[in-house]
Parts: sequence; C-alpha cells; structure tokens
Amino acid sequence: MLLLLMMAVLPMAAQQLPDPHFENWGDKFNGDKQLTDWHGSNVNQAGFKFTFMYQKPGRTGYSAYVTDRAVGIPKLGIGAIGPGYLSLGTPWQYLKGLNVSGATAGTEGGIPWKYRPDTLAVWIKRVGPAPEKEDFHLLYYAWSGNSKGTEYKNKKGGCTATERINEESDIRLKTDGNECTVETHAKQIAEGWHRARAKYDEWTLIKVPILYMNDAKPTMCNVIFSAGNYPAFRANDGMFDGNALYVDDVELIYSSRIDKLLVNSKEWKDFNPDTDKLQTLKLSHSEAQTIKLTALRGIGSLTNIKAQTARFNGRRLDSNEMTIVPGEVNGKPWVITVKAEDGSSTHVYKIKIVS
Repeated sequence: MLLLLMMAVLPMAAQQLPDPHFENWGDKFNGDKQLTDWHGSNVNQAGFKFTFMYQKPGRTGYSAYVTDRAVGIPKLGIGAIGPGYLSLGTPWQYLKGLNVSGATAGTEGGIPWKYRPDTLAVWIKRVGPAPEKEDFHLLYYAWSGNSKGTEYKNKKGGCTATERINEESDIRLKTDGNECTVETHAKQIAEGWHRARAKYDEWTLIKVPILYMNDAKPTMCNVIFSAGNYPAFRANDGMFDGNALYVDDVELIYSSRIDKLLVNSKEWKDFNPDTDKLQTLKLSHSEAQTIKLTALRGIGSLTNIKAQTARFNGRRLDSNEMTIVPGEVNGKPWVITVKAEDGSSTHVYKIKIVS
C-alpha cells in the first residue's frame, strides 16, 4: 500500500523545478554559500571575484537573494554595474584581456524537461535604492533541439565572437533575441515573462502565465529570476547598484481549463472556460453536419523593452489531456473532460449543440 501511495505522488513531484524552496546550499563562491541546483550571476574575471547571489532567511527556511552590484577595477578605469540573477542555466561572462568595450555576458543552457506547465508562481521581495527605475524579471522558457550562437552584443553595442550552446537570447528570438549571429536555431515552445518596476517590502506572490508558440513538447527549460535589467537585449545601462530580489517557494501550476474552444476550426467566442454548467451552441444545419472540437491553451502576447509585441497562439490539448464523449445535435450534450498534466485537477465541460 505504501508503495502505491508513493507511486501516486511521483507524477506531481516530477513536474516541479529542482529545489523549489531554495534550501539546498553547498559549495561557496568567494566565501559565500551558493545553491547546488541554481546558479548565480557571480563574476570571476582576471583574478577578481564578485558575488551576486547570497543565502538569506526566506518566507520558509532559506531564500535566494540576488543583487545588482558594481564590478571591475576602478584604479584601472574598468568598471560597470552588473545584474544580479539566478538561473537553472549557467550565467557566463566573456572578456578578452582587458578589452572592456568587447565584454559580453548571458545565460547558457538549462535542465532536461518534458512538461508543459501553465503558470510560474513565485514569492518575491524587491528592494533597493531605485526599484521603481529598473525592471526586475521573472522568466520561464522551454524549447527543443539545440541552438548555437557565435556572436553576442557587447558593452559598446557591437558584436563579440564567442560560441555558446542554448544561449537564452538564441532561443527567445521573438522577445529578447540575439542581435548578432545565431548559427543554429532551436525550437522555442513556451515562455512566461513578468517584468516590472516595483518595490515589494513584504513577501508577495507573483503568478506568471506561461504562453505557448506551438504544439511541440520540450526537451529543455530554463528559469531566470533577475533583480535588475536582464534579460533585456544585453542592457548595459539603467541598472542600479543595490537593487535586489529575494526569491522563495517557486511552483509550477498545471491547469485543467480550456482557454479557447474551436468548433469545426472556428472559435466559439461565447464559450465560458470557467463553468461546469451546460453551455449551448447554435449552429446552422450545414455547420452541424460534422462536429469537430479542438481545445487550446496558453494564448496571449508579450511586449519587450523595445515595444515589440510577440503573439503566442497557444497549443492544442492532446488526447492524453482531454477526452471527448460525442453527443447528438439537438440531443444529448458533448462531454469534454480535461485533466491537468500533473493530475492536480479535472474539469468537465458539457456542450449542447442545436441547429
């Protein structure tokens, strides 16, 4: 019996991010404890180390704290403010010698992933000297295949040659795309992105809708929680030393709702996705000859810092998520049962079609 109970729990547990409560702290960077499963944007250049991620008391247990901070060698006239962030992927910096004008940085990779969540929920605090003047970012994105970039935007706005696999800006081409050279493209599948100029002195729950570009299933995903102006087309200004973000208790939410219902490939605009009551659709006699129902989820748009809007058309729910018991025109209703991917909820829709 105990084994059966454990097996029943596993599907839900398997579809959450690693160490979602930020309790697993292991090795140190420059004397500061670091998360084992998440990676901070710490800088290690020319023998100098600058910590951007710290362990702090959390909403529950510990939390991750990331902060923008000044880095460099002031005596040599070399310095800048860098964004503090943590990621499941690997933050990287590239500086050839002391050529600061050619310096570039970003985030590479992520974790193996095959799930399709609908919301990223995370508790945060946002503090600092100027939180209302700089965006913070909460970001989830998923893809399949591998990208390869060979040049990235640098501090002076030009392109610096360095090769990266599955770099964030090579995947998020519609919202934060690499403005230099992408040699091989991956297939982006999903993105959830929240950015705001705001201060939160108390723990605040932010829920980020995850939007879908297609019906494909991912092989990788990444999450970035940034205190400052990254990711944002390799921003080199508009950052404030000391702007910081506390992050704790991240959760992926899986929905059993339908965003849009298509009847014979045409949207039913009066469909109510939030009710379990009988809904009635009137069709013409010719339209009612053949009934095909298609459900979509993850529809919406995102506008980037350049005021460019990317439209996400959503994804179709497949047979593993949705079952349809056909009805009869002017008779018994169609019954649509939708199950959340992690088994956390079920929603039943009843559609009566008349002509």
